[in-house]
This record gives sequence, structure tokens and C-alpha cells, in this order.
Amino acid sequence: MHTKAIIHSHWVGFLCLAPFLVTLLIHRLLGLSDALMIQTPPGEREAHAYNLVMIVVFFFGVGAFLVHAFTLARRDRIWIVAKLVALAVYWSAILMFA
Repeated sequence: MHTKAIIHSHWVGFLCLAPFLVTLLIHRLLGLSDALMIQTPPGEREAHAYNLVMIVVFFFGVGAFLVHAFTLARRDRIWIVAKLVALAVYWSAILMFA
């Protein structure tokens, strides 16, 4: 499989969403606080910084996924709709279970 064929394949876009799941798993394993927009108590600075990193990783992943879906992947309408539905399910699952 050539590099161009790999970049144009549909599954590559989903790899952009995986880093956030890894950061979320690490967040749970370390037992960090979920408080983000409140004043951080002493000793919780690491949790606050890590939460900000998670937000950045999430939005970069979603952005890369959308860029791939609309520009790099083969643009069949059915695939774009399917990817947007998958993104909505991904986002909803994170909001419900994270």
C-alpha cells in the first residue's frame, strides 16, 4: 500500500481521535481532579494543567479528523455523513462516560 493510498483511506481519520482516549485513560489512572474552570487549590496545579492539555488534544484531534474527512479522504457523501455521525457518537460517549 502506497503512502498516498494510506492517507486517503477512511480509517486514518479515526487515528486522530485516539490520543484523547489515551490521555483520558491516564487521567483516570492517576486520579486527577476534573475541576477545570474553578480556582485550583494548592497541590492541584498538575491536574489543572493536565486538564488543559486534554482539551487541546481533544480539539486538535477533532480538527484533524474533520480536515481529513473533508479534504484528504475520498469524498463520497455517504462516508462524510458516516464520519460525522461517528464523531457525534464519539463526542457524546465522552460527555456521558468521562
